[in-house]
Amino acid sequence: MGLSNYHKTFKESNEPEFKQIILSSLSNYFEIKEEVQGRHMTGALVRIDAVIKPKNIGDWKNKDIAFGVEFKSPAKLKSLGGQLHFMKQCVDYSYSNFESFGFIPIVACHRFSIDETYSNEISLRAFRHFMNQFHVGELDNTYRDLSIIFADSHYIWQDGKVHEGKRWRFKKSIGSK
Repeated sequence: MGLSNYHKTFKESNEPEFKQIILSSLSNYFEIKEEVQGRHMTGALVRIDAVIKPKNIGDWKNKDIAFGVEFKSPAKLKSLGGQLHFMKQCVDYSYSNFESFGFIPIVACHRFSIDETYSNEISLRAFRHFMNQFHVGELDNTYRDLSIIFADSHYIWQDGKVHEGKRWRFKKSIGSK
């Protein structure tokens, strides 16, 4: 099953099936390690769904780039509480040291949304920029095909090609640096 009916497929699939569809699509371009253990800065043990590392790092500014990927079923994101919990989980992972990878940027799959009762498109864009401060972006099939997106509209990678990843370092800074 391809990505042409991406969102429809996600709603009809369970989370593990959807995860395999996306990871299979990424496998042409990324090395994939699933269920990667890490340790949060508090000392708590965590496990992320997958870590992806580009097979060809030639065009990437950060030659050691890897992304953590966390999948979440739409059924778990129907309420504002579920949506915020997913976002918090991604931020927690961005402050976790993953075995063999260290501290890495995290991408949520699918893109974040906020219940329209509490937000509109402008506030969602602002929120996505805010999440970028924690090195949290999104992995989604957009009109530009399968894409890694940070800060709402910065296409880091899409459909096999490095875009803004040529300029973005993705090195975590702490405090006002």
